[in-house]
Amino acid sequence: MNRILTLFVCLHWAIVFVALTLLASLHGGENFTAVLAAIGIQFPVDAMPVPPALCALLAIGFGIVACLFLWTLITCFADRQTEGNEADEIAGLAFGAAVAVFTLVFLGCAAGAEAIGLYRSMAVEICALLASYLAICAERRTAAFRAGDPEGAPARTMALHAAHDSLLARLGGGQGSGGRR
Repeated sequence: MNRILTLFVCLHWAIVFVALTLLASLHGGENFTAVLAAIGIQFPVDAMPVPPALCALLAIGFGIVACLFLWTLITCFADRQTEGNEADEIAGLAFGAAVAVFTLVFLGCAAGAEAIGLYRSMAVEICALLASYLAICAERRTAAFRAGDPEGAPARTMALHAAHDSLLARLGGGQGSGGRR
């Protein structure tokens, strides 16, 4: 069974990072302020110019994260198991890489103290990534709980009833179905 929420969350983040990659790679480094404005960081008009190599590094970082989210999307779509260990490992890697890229953006912008809205925008982005990752983990655990083990369910139920009867017999001190020692 495919996990719908995981698919849509990974698709969303893949689209976001592809758009940021395209924006960072256009016009040979002249879009650095536009990329940062897209994630909520503003610079004054008279800010110092940014070298094209820095914008290229930003585009490479966003591109790697976009590829990881696309890889997660394809793996989740192709994975028919309810546990989905491979997809979850790749999703963890994608979310970790996204947080790492945003952390590097934060450190780079914090070095030049001209950024406006830096802390707020980074907090929103990282909280959105965290909420998405927690939603994916919750969906995985819910799917694993619903699937359960249908072959071992009757034996598990009988063992739970026996343990319950034994506990009641010990607490009551009487002769239950478990008996006395």
